[in-house]
Amino acid sequence: MNNYFFIAVLIFCIFLIAVSVNPFTEEYMFINPIPYMLAHYSLFGAGILLSYYIIRRKIVDKSIAVIVGASIAFLWHYPYFFNLGAEILSVRLIEEVSLVIGGLMIGSSLKELSRNFKVLLLALWMIGDSILSFILMISPSLYTTVYAPQGLEYVGIIMFLMMNLIAVYLLLKYVNNLLRDEKDVVNEDYQRNTYPKNEH
Repeated sequence: MNNYFFIAVLIFCIFLIAVSVNPFTEEYMFINPIPYMLAHYSLFGAGILLSYYIIRRKIVDKSIAVIVGASIAFLWHYPYFFNLGAEILSVRLIEEVSLVIGGLMIGSSLKELSRNFKVLLLALWMIGDSILSFILMISPSLYTTVYAPQGLEYVGIIMFLMMNLIAVYLLLKYVNNLLRDEKDVVNEDYQRNTYPKNEH
């Protein structure tokens, strides 16, 4: 990967953070749940991209990184803490910083995790997001009463669509890597056996 790619990733991450954390967006989050929930994706995703492509160094042990990163993501989607962040700006700022840190933790551990474990993490994320999306679409008052039900229903739909788009991209990338590795193995075997040994 060349320097242009890393610069592009860095600019994209800065953009995600800047769009999510600014006075206009913060003010709008008090009345509309869509930017609030989208900021969760943006900030956590920015952290993952930064640590995976830019920082590219081990922060802590991979097991600790996964546990901490996943716990932060879960914490701020738990109704009580979700409501606190929606209503209190100081809590939300803590939430936003911690989401970036959680993303950094997950991103720093990805290179050390097996493919099967990555698929497991993806599956767990999809299950959690699907459950939350359906709750918001069907009965949002069970999750929170901070926002109007209609706005939360839209959030559920957006979450479900985003989750599937991200999941499809990751699964396609996973399959592509599997095929590439298989092709490399076939090429190595072919090169190894191109010239058979002479038997005397």
